[in-house]
Amino acid sequence: MRNGLRAQLKQGQVAFGMIVGIGSPEVSYALGDVGIDWITFDTQHAILDMRMIAGMIQAMSYSKTVPIVRVQSNDLGLINKALDIGAQAVVVPLVNTREDAEKAVRNSRYKSPGLRSYGGRASIRDPDYVSTADTEVMVIPQIETELALRNVEEIVTTDGIDAVFCGPFDLSMSLGVFRQFDSPIFQKAVETLISSCNAHGVFPGLLAPAGPVERSIQQGFKFISLGGDLGLLTQGVANSLKSARNISTKPKA
Repeated sequence: MRNGLRAQLKQGQVAFGMIVGIGSPEVSYALGDVGIDWITFDTQHAILDMRMIAGMIQAMSYSKTVPIVRVQSNDLGLINKALDIGAQAVVVPLVNTREDAEKAVRNSRYKSPGLRSYGGRASIRDPDYVSTADTEVMVIPQIETELALRNVEEIVTTDGIDAVFCGPFDLSMSLGVFRQFDSPIFQKAVETLISSCNAHGVFPGLLAPAGPVERSIQQGFKFISLGGDLGLLTQGVANSLKSARNISTKPKA
């Protein structure tokens, strides 16, 4: 296995992706053609299950887009299953301490002290999977609480963590400034997160839009979500409908 997202980040490029929660292989099949760098399939808040995600990952296997799964919790069985069906990275919610981060890494690794169990499905099309997975699979903790922010130095220096995601909605809620992404409190939190990542060679990611994408790039985020499929779908249709109605109501010359 060769993780294109990991290679892209190590080359200093900014990677753009999105969150997918609509349960149809047609979604990932279509998105694989647009040039997006990664897709995170969401089992935490969306209605996706592993059977559906397996089909969606297969549908995009022709593309270079990297499949990621956000698991429901820092659980060995959930992480094992996500990796066995083809995820090249796992996003682990509510990682608040070094111990949480170490657990996520152990749950994702074969070699000692890793706890990942071998399943033949992962290596059906890749005979070298087992020898490369521990290096190529990315373990991405979510920094989404005030406690995680206080412990961010310990989290990003955990062996096996080379990227983290800022969860802006939950982090802003935890800080008492829900969705106030321009708040000095939230902006200070972002500065702390990115500074800690940069100091230790860890890639800071943004799991959901938190203002203009230009600002996120300038702040130093290295892999950035453009949004969720449901939101982008409704926004796109709403914009098209508004434009069409404006044209239809213009006085005729």
